[in-house]
Amino acid sequence: MLVPLTYVGRQASRSDGQSRRIEILEATLRLIVTEGVRGVRHRAVAAEAGVPLASTTYYFKDIKDLISDALTFFAEKTLWMNKALEEQSYELLNNMAQVSQSLSKEALQALIVESLAEFLCGHIREQLTHPDDRILENAFHEEALRNPQLATSITLLDETLLQSIKTFFSALGSQTAYEDAHQILAIIRLLEYQFLLRKRVDEVVLKSVVETMVSHIVRAIKNPS
Repeated sequence: MLVPLTYVGRQASRSDGQSRRIEILEATLRLIVTEGVRGVRHRAVAAEAGVPLASTTYYFKDIKDLISDALTFFAEKTLWMNKALEEQSYELLNNMAQVSQSLSKEALQALIVESLAEFLCGHIREQLTHPDDRILENAFHEEALRNPQLATSITLLDETLLQSIKTFFSALGSQTAYEDAHQILAIIRLLEYQFLLRKRVDEVVLKSVVETMVSHIVRAIKNPS
């Protein structure tokens, strides 16, 4: 999965400069978790990172560039998890393909619904073990409504995720794979947000909502692979 984002702030030419730049970006993410995006100011970031104020203004003259690069840095840190998720989803497809010839259409649909719902529920549970990351995601999405530069980056990231999910459902045989991808991504984010607010996962709601949505999607596929 490719994420078409690039850094917009000044780049470091030496290793010590690169380390300081990373310290600034990590401090920015910590501030966003505790204070929100509106808490990101040059002085606050410098204090959090333990670096001179001149360092933050050197690499990021505009605070919007700092916020944008913090998003890119965050996206890069979480790419491996998205890649691992893709690999697990295709392993799921391969496992189902191995048994599909020996099952009726109804039995195959039931297996797909059960397996995919279990997979998605497991993903949501795992996401919620990293609450700071979920706070960052929500903060960046909210700030993108006010920040055109950030909105462009968020749109690209979301489209990359949608295309990845779409590829999965296309392989499954769906004729509405892009629409299916929107449903999947929307319900994942909604449930993560709700459970994050409640500070606990409601297993009954999680399983019921995910299974119902997956069932509607899978049973609309005429000939699941």
